[in-house]
Amino acid sequence: MDKNARQIITRLIEKGGATLPELADILEVSIGTVTKEIATLQEEGLVVDTGKIETGSGRKPRLYNLNPEAGYYGGIDLNDKYVSFGLMDMAGTMVRQRTNVAYKLENTPASLRTLCDIVRDYMGRIPQYLDRIKRFCVNIPGRINHITGYSHTNFNFTERPITEILTEGFGIPASICNDTLAMTYGEYLQGCGSGEQNFIYVNVNWGLGSGLILGGRPYFGKSGYSGEFGHIHAYDNEVLCRCGKKGCLETEASGQALRRKILERIRSGESSILTERVNRSDTPLTLEEITDAVRREDPLCLEVIDEIGDKLGVHIANLINIFNPETLVIGGELAATGDYLLQPLKTAVNKHILNQVSQDTTIRLAHLGENAGVIGGCLMARSIDFGLF
Repeated sequence: MDKNARQIITRLIEKGGATLPELADILEVSIGTVTKEIATLQEEGLVVDTGKIETGSGRKPRLYNLNPEAGYYGGIDLNDKYVSFGLMDMAGTMVRQRTNVAYKLENTPASLRTLCDIVRDYMGRIPQYLDRIKRFCVNIPGRINHITGYSHTNFNFTERPITEILTEGFGIPASICNDTLAMTYGEYLQGCGSGEQNFIYVNVNWGLGSGLILGGRPYFGKSGYSGEFGHIHAYDNEVLCRCGKKGCLETEASGQALRRKILERIRSGESSILTERVNRSDTPLTLEEITDAVRREDPLCLEVIDEIGDKLGVHIANLINIFNPETLVIGGELAATGDYLLQPLKTAVNKHILNQVSQDTTIRLAHLGENAGVIGGCLMARSIDFGLF
């Protein structure tokens, strides 16, 4: 695919349908050149003419878009408890989805084999699409290099690129992406994104991560390890982070920090609607239970989520000061608490942000919720397949 064709595909992916004059402006070429490129893409089955559009007067231009039936792309989203799947057509419409299939993500060959078995079972349920699936993208927590195909946090027990093993296990080309960056890309294209060139997604889940869209493109960093927001040194505490260090932001502003603080205060005698649950059960308290208690306005949980929001907001102000984005989105499981997290976070941001950039950035909650990873994985698979990054 030549440069002009790739630019056309990129434009259709990012903004949807376009006319020949619009494409000519973007490519900075003549309408005749664009017409030839579109004709070639139509012959290849990648682009379709979706008809004339109303312009009020004069000759009505024709609109061109990606051909939905040109192929399908799969997103596979992993976490510590579940795996979720989605299948999207070429134009970006989800055609199949299956969420929260029980799965234990572990850094072992057995866990990887189980994943491949689950995916093959999923594909067996969608035989009508099998011969047209172009690529899967697997979202994996931790440090990921999507270029080399290596995962350095999970599934790092082999010398072979994990993408090779996944491709063999699925029988379909597979790529990998950091889970938060995939969520970022999904939210950017089909959620809160509305044409911004600079966009930040903060994933407040059990851990804490971020994803960056800079200049309209996902920012991977040199080795694919960008966005480790939760592991900046922020506190002189003695809490050991998952990364093996102490003092990380994640130890005070994340889902695991929220649960730890609530358990400590309940066990020290403070009252909560979760007290009986904590004292009478050996099963771990879940984030879902805590976020539900926040929404029910439990005083203790409200106080702790307010503290989390305040601490997180201080460092989000730093992100905004550095990157000056149009939009910063709060996603992840703790985003389910809504304004109980967002308001103290915004208050802290306003205290610490530079005056010159304070009006530039809109802070909002994510739109896609728990579907962000699957949607982003599908979109990543499509863009990787076209060699867009």
